[in-house]
Amino acid sequence: MSRTSLVGTPQRRIMMGVLLVDTIAAGAFYPLTFLYLRLGTDLPVTRIGLVLTGGGLVALLLNPLAGSIADRWGAQRTIVAANACCGVGYLGLVDIHGWPQLVVAVAFITLSQRLYWVGWPVFVAEQAAEGETLDHWFAVVNAFKSGALGLGAALAAVALSVGDVGTLRAILLCAVAASFLSAVVFARLRTAPSSPGKDGADEGSGDGAGASDVAGAGWRAVLRDRPYTAMTAAHTALTFAWLLPGVALPVYLVDTLDLPPWVPSAAFAMNTVLPVLFQTTVSRALVPLRRTRAVLIGAGFFVLAFALFAGAHDAPPAFALLCTAAGMVLFSLGEMSAGPAAQALSMDAAPVPLRGRYSSVFQTSWTVSNVAGPAVVGALLGWNGLALWLVLGLLVGAGGLGFVTCEKRFPARVLRTGPNGGDR
Repeated sequence: MSRTSLVGTPQRRIMMGVLLVDTIAAGAFYPLTFLYLRLGTDLPVTRIGLVLTGGGLVALLLNPLAGSIADRWGAQRTIVAANACCGVGYLGLVDIHGWPQLVVAVAFITLSQRLYWVGWPVFVAEQAAEGETLDHWFAVVNAFKSGALGLGAALAAVALSVGDVGTLRAILLCAVAASFLSAVVFARLRTAPSSPGKDGADEGSGDGAGASDVAGAGWRAVLRDRPYTAMTAAHTALTFAWLLPGVALPVYLVDTLDLPPWVPSAAFAMNTVLPVLFQTTVSRALVPLRRTRAVLIGAGFFVLAFALFAGAHDAPPAFALLCTAAGMVLFSLGEMSAGPAAQALSMDAAPVPLRGRYSSVFQTSWTVSNVAGPAVVGALLGWNGLALWLVLGLLVGAGGLGFVTCEKRFPARVLRTGPNGGDR
C-alpha cells in the first residue's frame, strides 16, 4: 500500500481537508474556552468552572445516546450532527447574557463532542478499502489531527500575543464558521458504501421489533461482551497518560520546578510535531506485533517518560529541561504506539452493526479520565510532585498489562493488523 493511498481520491482529499480545517479551529479555541468566558463575561469563576465540569459529567450520560445515533443514522450523519451542534454551541458563547445561556451552549458543545468522538472511529472503520488496514488509517488520521491541533494552538498564541478578549471572540467566530462549513461539506461528501448490515440490529431482528427493542437488544449484546468491557477498563487506566500535555505538565513544570512559562508550550509543540513526522513510521514498525503488544509498548514509553519527569524534580534547571525534552519524545512515542493500535482493536473487536454502541463504550474511557483527571492531578501535585508520576505510572502500566491480559479472550483475527482491519 502506498503512503498516499489514504488521500488518493478527490473524496478522500476533501474528507481529510475538512478534518484539517475543523481540527485547526478546535485547537485554536477549545483550550481557551475558560479564559474567554472569564475575560468576556461577568460570570464568577466558580460558576464558569461548575458549568464546564458539569458538561464533562453530562458527557458520561450522553455516550450511550451517541452510540445509538451512530448505529441508526450512520457515522457520516453522526459527524455532520456533531459539527452542527458544535457550531450552535460556539455561537451561543459569542454574546452571553447570563449563566442559563452558558449552560445551553455547553450542553450543545458537550453533545457535539460525544457524537464526534463516537462517530469518527466508526467512520474510519467504514472507509478502509481492500488492502488497507485500520491501523494505518488511524495513524494517518491521528497525525493529521495532531498537526492541526498544534497549528491551531500556535495561531491562537500568535493572535493572543497582539490582542485581547476581542481577539478571543474573533477566534471563536472562526470556530463557529469552521464547524458549520464542516457540517455542510461532510453532508455532501460521497464516501464508500457503508459496511453491510450497518443497521443490522434492525434488519436482523426479523420479527418486526420496534426501535426500542432493537436498541435494547444491541446494548445487552455490548454489555455482555466481557472481553470488550475489560479492554475498555484497561484503556480507561491508559488514557490517564494523555492528561500530561494539557493538565499535568504545565503546572508541574512552572509551579513545582519553577521553570519559565514558555517551557510547557515548547513541550506541547514537540508533542504535536513528532506524530506528524513519525506516526506512520512507528505504526509500520509495529505491524509484526499483536495490537495488544503495541499498546503495551506504548504504555512502557509512557512510564519511561514519567520516570524522566520525576527525575527532573529538585534537579538543576538545565537538567530539568533536558529531562523534559527527552520525556516528551518518549511520551510522543507512547502515543504513536498505543493510540492507533487501541483504536483499531476497538473497532475490529466490535460487530459491524453495533460499531456505534461499541465505540461509545470505548470512548467512555476518555470521558472518565477527562472528568476525574484534573482533580487527581491537582490533589497529587498539592501533596507531592513525585507522587503524581508514581500514580500515573501505576495506572498506565496497569492499563498496558490489562490489554495483554485480554488478548487471549479475543479472536486471533482482531489482534493482528490485516487488510480491511480484520473484517469478518
